[in-house]
Amino acid sequence: MADTLSFKCPCCTAALSFSGSTGELTCEYCGASFTVEQAKAAQEAEKEDAASSDMTWSSTSPTLITDENGKVSGYRCSSCGAEMVADEKTAATECPYCGNNAIISQSFDGMYRPDLVVPFTVDRKKAQQALREFYRGKKLLPRSFTDGNRIENMTGLYVPFWLMSCHASGSVTFEGTKSKYWDDANFSYEKTDSYRVVRSGEMDFRHIPVDASTKMDNDTMDSLEPYDTSKGVAYDAAYFSGYLADRFDVTAQQAQPRASERVLSTFRDKMDEAAREGYDTITQKSEAIRISGTKTEYAMLPVWMLSTKFEGKTYSFAMNGQTGQVAGSLPVDKGAYNKELAVGSLVAALILAVLVFLFGGRTFHPVGTAIAAVLGLLIGWLRAGSMKASMSNIAKKRQAKKYLSEQSVRMGASRDLFLFSKTEKREKPKKQSQ
Repeated sequence: MADTLSFKCPCCTAALSFSGSTGELTCEYCGASFTVEQAKAAQEAEKEDAASSDMTWSSTSPTLITDENGKVSGYRCSSCGAEMVADEKTAATECPYCGNNAIISQSFDGMYRPDLVVPFTVDRKKAQQALREFYRGKKLLPRSFTDGNRIENMTGLYVPFWLMSCHASGSVTFEGTKSKYWDDANFSYEKTDSYRVVRSGEMDFRHIPVDASTKMDNDTMDSLEPYDTSKGVAYDAAYFSGYLADRFDVTAQQAQPRASERVLSTFRDKMDEAAREGYDTITQKSEAIRISGTKTEYAMLPVWMLSTKFEGKTYSFAMNGQTGQVAGSLPVDKGAYNKELAVGSLVAALILAVLVFLFGGRTFHPVGTAIAAVLGLLIGWLRAGSMKASMSNIAKKRQAKKYLSEQSVRMGASRDLFLFSKTEKREKPKKQSQ
């Protein structure tokens, strides 16, 4: 069995949790607060006191439980002795019986030791308030979802991420066109000159985040960006106290394609932006982009999570535990959607019908009324569709502009080669004689 860690209040022995708002370990029972150094010093002092006595009958140190093959199958709570299910990826957890925090230090050994940790700065109350703000005014949200008890179940966890940095260089080739227009008495002319346009350059990207846990939805994690990794600190188990954490199960090599896709997309856009100057249209034809100087760092980033099921589907709400950025996918009440569709369509149709009556000689025309009904239905559908779309702001990130060092962008020499000209002649419509 391997030891796990937990931090207890020196005043009352209750569990301590790291508070992002104060940067200290706080006791929710007696309200006392301690710096990370003070809490660790108190823990070491307690160990020394215990070591000076030979009257201890049995140890209550929290321990991991392994099977006959040495595989982690659970852990034993140091506070109440209960045995909980866990696996080898569990890094920090909480006893569901007594609420004691347990940090499994073995999970951070060797290659699993994070290069940096971004601590929570948004506490649970602020996260709960952010959720309330997120679904405020959303008429399609099922009433059952707004149950306060559901909000209380929000979980703070450290999610494993790979932070990827690199240097990108190369060129992108486009076809550019310039057009001229003129007329004579009978015809209109358009002359289009086509060019081969090559733009090249190089740039640096730093700390593109890619979540390293298969438990996390990639698009949801993307939607929480950005994190300010300059505020990251060296790994210390104390920061995990009071939160859950898992170590990575997606390797850096497996995560590379997602980061590369964003780098390439941003590089293309920079070259496209440069190529558009002086041309009416630009169409990409080919590219030769190289990624070098790659560096990958392992980080634990703070996330508040809440998941719920509605009609057999799982909907998730997540919040960046550092910045407060919200990403959510909320369930849609079909009955409420149909009601909003019907009401919106009816109101729009009535307003249009009245306008047709007022501007149509104060007479109801069957064709005008039918058109008003169709347009009303379209307006109602667009309105309800907009309300439905607002229930989710989760989207995959395809760019890495937030991680591009603008000072590093260096454009190469421009190459523009004339290809050919094409002139089109169109006859003007003849004027009707009086």
